[in-house]
Amino acid sequence: SERKEGRGKGKGKKKERGSGKKPESAAGSQSPALPPRLKEMKSQESAAGSKLVLRCETSSEYSSLRFKWFKNGNELNRKNKPQNIKIQKKPGKSELRINKASLADSGEYMCKVISKLGNDSASANITIVESNATSTSTTGTSHLVKCAEKEKTFCVNGGECFMVKDLSNPSRYLCK
Repeated sequence: SERKEGRGKGKGKKKERGSGKKPESAAGSQSPALPPRLKEMKSQESAAGSKLVLRCETSSEYSSLRFKWFKNGNELNRKNKPQNIKIQKKPGKSELRINKASLADSGEYMCKVISKLGNDSASANITIVESNATSTSTTGTSHLVKCAEKEKTFCVNGGECFMVKDLSNPSRYLCK
């Protein structure tokens, strides 16, 4: 008898069922109908070339949530997000992964959660620091500085004392 009734009413019944279902399941999955609250995101500092993960998580399970990510106020979507950024959606959370981070990835990242009950947002600052500032110095960018008075005794044979200033290694002395 149900089938006949459904067929007889046609489109009207379907529409009613479709629109009535979503709020019901959203309210049914958690007892208080409160808007989702996001957990705090932590600001991070990382070296260039490393991998970073930003997690945008709600404090409790909700169904039918939409997450949006923004960098410096601009939405990151398929069209405009850099290739090294991937956004993964999981139940109740979204993750923004930055592979091989570069200085250009520095900025304020904000995650916004959108639901029928309300919205919330959380943000974190990402600072990418140049990692090869130290590694390039070993390939010949160290500089020689004349030794201070106390180190001049380093050169026993009367040569001039120089200190090799190299960011990645402790100071070394040289006689010329």
